[in-house]
Amino acid sequence: MKQIRRSFLTACLFAAGVFMHAHSAFADINWRQCEGTRIRIFSIEHPFSRDLVRHLDEFEEKTGIQARIEILPEDVFRLTRFQQLDMGQDIDGFTIMPGVSKLPYWELGWLMPLNDFINNPLLTSADWDMEDFFLPAMQGASINGQQIGIPINIETSLLAYRKDLFTTFKMPVPTSMSDLEVAAGFFHGQVLNGMEMIGLTMRGAGASASSQWVDFLYNFGGSWTNGRGKSKISAPESMAALRVYGNLLRKYGPPDAVRIGWVESTALFLEGRAAMIYDSNMFLSLYEDPERSKVAGKIGYTLLPGGPARQQPHVSSWCLSISGISPEARQKATWLFIQWATGKKYSLSALLQGIPTARASAWKSAEYQRSDRFPDWSAASIQSFEQGQPLWNPPVLQVQKIRNIVGQALIKAIQGEQIKEIAEEAMTLWMKQINHDD
Repeated sequence: MKQIRRSFLTACLFAAGVFMHAHSAFADINWRQCEGTRIRIFSIEHPFSRDLVRHLDEFEEKTGIQARIEILPEDVFRLTRFQQLDMGQDIDGFTIMPGVSKLPYWELGWLMPLNDFINNPLLTSADWDMEDFFLPAMQGASINGQQIGIPINIETSLLAYRKDLFTTFKMPVPTSMSDLEVAAGFFHGQVLNGMEMIGLTMRGAGASASSQWVDFLYNFGGSWTNGRGKSKISAPESMAALRVYGNLLRKYGPPDAVRIGWVESTALFLEGRAAMIYDSNMFLSLYEDPERSKVAGKIGYTLLPGGPARQQPHVSSWCLSISGISPEARQKATWLFIQWATGKKYSLSALLQGIPTARASAWKSAEYQRSDRFPDWSAASIQSFEQGQPLWNPPVLQVQKIRNIVGQALIKAIQGEQIKEIAEEAMTLWMKQINHDD
């Protein structure tokens, strides 16, 4: 367990780089080498999974493999996936968010290392082109020098702001943390169109807020852990990030901000009550839907302003992985499925349907750029994908328990408690949890 923690960052970098020039001279493969094999893929309910089902006939015609994709909503998917793998059920491939489940699933032997598949010229087509994936997404899906998943989508967070209001009031778009506070303070409390404005809305509801706060942590030069896996939640950089996040929501955020999750936060922005929101770039479809949003067509998009150390947003992905307990023949067939589902042709098709792919070529293609209605959103998203950090969750086996500890620290910071005491308490609870489970 300790070796997993110590080598996590090194493994990510190794896995991302070791394959990238491995088979540039490979010829195409025999896509029908597993003809007649039946595989079962288990997936979360998501636009990408529904799109895969719609195109499944293309895969079966190409390979002769009979694939069944079973889809469950998120609230039951994670539990059912765990239970079925734990019971040794016939799951050959599944979707996984590495930042949530990678470490425990690896520890349990449920993730098949993909290195041998990727480097085998008989199994992996040269056209698949591993270099085309955004590097942070691939780093996030690796462990101990092994690639354990291939990203099928990619997400980040962006600062969405009311471009119409910023233009009217000649307010510059924030490029620093101090700019962000100035803009939030300027708009907060103003009455516009009969509504009292909120300067900035973000998540404040405990653990869910940690996935947004992490970008403040990185921008202030912090990190979840040191090189030995010890928590850095009480480091000066972490305390600075806690202080700024708490101050922004307490002074310029929604009332009772500690109860605000993404649903409540996006609702405030859609109603036109907030000048800015920081949350997932995936919410573009909500923001720009004129049937649901009063601010559609009035929004600009940019990265979270940089902090005193850097500007580094997080990147997260859903990945396709192969079960480590699936029979060898079906693992091979599942790799062909993953290779098809994450290939350039299908990835471009998915992006044109509004599903953010982890392939750079799709985003930079002429087809996408001709159809792109929100180029500032695309530009900011691509910049995040290229320079982002995949460790959006604490890199520990007990990720959910540690997220809860960080979430409680954020709640206390928003409520105005003493930052040093908050951070030291979180540090104690974090290490106690790790040592208890060890």
